[in-house]
Amino acid sequence: MIAVSRAEGASRVKTDWNLIREAMNTAIDSCQRLENLGYGEQHRSATIDVAGHAVSVHEFLISAWTIAESARYQVIRQRHDSGLDLPYVPESARILISVAAACAELVNAGERPPAANVIEGMISWYRDHFDTHVEKAITASR
Repeated sequence: MIAVSRAEGASRVKTDWNLIREAMNTAIDSCQRLENLGYGEQHRSATIDVAGHAVSVHEFLISAWTIAESARYQVIRQRHDSGLDLPYVPESARILISVAAACAELVNAGERPPAANVIEGMISWYRDHFDTHVEKAITASR
């Protein structure tokens, strides 16, 4: 029997990219709908009846980011319970965090944001350089 280090074993664990993609796309779609509705600060106090309770738009907005925070902590807890703790933040996770942060800066930056060319350059870099070159390097190392 060959002993597998924790780091090696962790690298073999697969990722449900479809679940991640669906979660990100859903959040993007909801944010886009909010903008298309013409949301502004004056709408925060608008309420709707939900199961006999008046719930404000502001409460929905707060819930929209706290549900993601809560989900994150639940994933962390369940990973721990399953013995899948992360000894470090995986490189792919760092990429997602950084791209999400860059894209978040585009919100309310106009239909053609000042740094759109930078984001487009980043998109091209991932498609034309990162994907291609990393794949070639990993394939060649096998």
